[in-house]
Amino acid sequence: MNDTTTTDIRAEILKPLRERRSDRHFTQRPLEPHVVASLVEAFRWGPSSNNRQPWRLILVRGAEASAKFVDALSDSNKKWAHVAPLKIVLLGHPEEQPDRDGQNRWLLDCGLALENMLVQGYSMGLTIHAMAGWNEQKVLANFSVPAPFRVAALVGAGYRGRIEDLPEEVAEKDRKPRTRKAPGEIAFTDTFGNAYGG
Repeated sequence: MNDTTTTDIRAEILKPLRERRSDRHFTQRPLEPHVVASLVEAFRWGPSSNNRQPWRLILVRGAEASAKFVDALSDSNKKWAHVAPLKIVLLGHPEEQPDRDGQNRWLLDCGLALENMLVQGYSMGLTIHAMAGWNEQKVLANFSVPAPFRVAALVGAGYRGRIEDLPEEVAEKDRKPRTRKAPGEIAFTDTFGNAYGG
């Protein structure tokens, strides 16, 4: 059962959290410096364990750097992400936030900060999409990233474009309704499997 808008007890959350989408349609209009600064600032204030902030961002805007970014993408992401006027490489530093008990804490920190950026971007009227489809070795080599940095995510950001301008198989994804599993499928009370009921 998927529940897109309601729960048994209507939960009130911030509108950008409820409405944010990972769309893929952009215009090629460049983002103004203050817009880019807002994305970086939102990211910068993300939470991190012991406030170690084990992250770096490469803001990709030039044609040569953009080609290097696209070169590292999976074939499916190459179909649409090349249009984004701002491309971002999110790097994590595992030694700045060392693993504990086998847990990659740097990756959690990067994810928390990334969500700040995604919500900020959506709130500003942008299409902003975090990608998992990329070749890490290509990213590291293409952007001269030193060890021990790792790639956490690649992101495309820009002003919202038209779904009709996407290749049809990509446009289909952006037309799909935004759905989420019902609270009782993902949240339990006291023990695993005992569905949360509100």
